[in-house]
Amino acid sequence: MNITLDLPPDVEEEMLAEARARGLSLDELVSELVITRTQTRQHPPSPRVSRLWHLRKDLRLGEVSIRELISEGRE
Repeated sequence: MNITLDLPPDVEEEMLAEARARGLSLDELVSELVITRTQTRQHPPSPRVSRLWHLRKDLRLGEVSIRELISEGRE
């Protein structure tokens, strides 16, 4: 597919500079950006949850559970 874009000169220069820095043509860079965006929209990232949150039920710090520490930290 061919597309014509009318970009402001400063945006065009920025895109060209990024393409050169990555060893790509401008067409390749724009194609990569569009494909990445499309994939991201089809598979949205899951919400960020810390590893500690998942492990909180079983972890202990001495006599205090991680769940208790998290709860105390919120007070």
